[in-house]
Amino acid sequence: MRQFFSVALVVLVPLIGAEGLAPAAHAQDVAAFLAGRTKDCPGCDLSNQSLKRRNLTGANLAGANLAGASFHRSVLRGANLSGADLTGANLNKTDLIQADLSNTKMGMAMLFESDASRANFARADLTEAMMGSIRLLNGNLDRANLTEADLAGAQLNDASFANATLNGANMVQARMLRANLRGAVAESVDFTNATLRDANLNGALLRESIFYLVDLGGVDMSGANLSRAILRSANLGSTNQTGTIFTGAMMPDNSIHP
Repeated sequence: MRQFFSVALVVLVPLIGAEGLAPAAHAQDVAAFLAGRTKDCPGCDLSNQSLKRRNLTGANLAGANLAGASFHRSVLRGANLSGADLTGANLNKTDLIQADLSNTKMGMAMLFESDASRANFARADLTEAMMGSIRLLNGNLDRANLTEADLAGAQLNDASFANATLNGANMVQARMLRANLRGAVAESVDFTNATLRDANLNGALLRESIFYLVDLGGVDMSGANLSRAILRSANLGSTNQTGTIFTGAMMPDNSIHP
């Protein structure tokens, strides 16, 4: 019996010790990150922290809680932020080139004038994100949720929004040369004065969206639904309109399509 209790204590003590050490080790990781001794803190709680002007190139912050954190003018080039919570975070003028932001929560996040070229936002939730004048050249936003996001003046050449949701988004004066919106759900989007030349709108749902003064030259609109859309003064030259639905739309000559 005495031997049995000795064995039990030997087994239980390490287990209890490991559980007790885990929170302490996690706290040490956070402290080391905030002190600048490491760039990696996956899964850490860094909510509401001020991380302005930090060089976090290649950092691993996957799954971290970064809600309300400020990365203003920081460098996160090539960083791994996949699955992180960036709700309401300040990423204004941040370098996010080639960063992995897939599956992130970024509702109400601020990315004004950030450079996120070649970054991965696949399946990210960017609801009501403030992304005015962002550079997202060759960015991946496939299946992302950009409902009511502000991308006015954004540079989105060659970016992919395949099967993304953009309902109510502001795309005024955005540059979207060769952008891929295949299968996107983009109802009531304001594209006024945007450039979508040679873009792919195949199968996109664009009902009641505004294309006033938009350059749609060479666009593939096959199978797209533009019911009740406003195309006044838009350029539709050399577009593929096979199976395109224009029911009730205002056409470039101000006529209403039957």
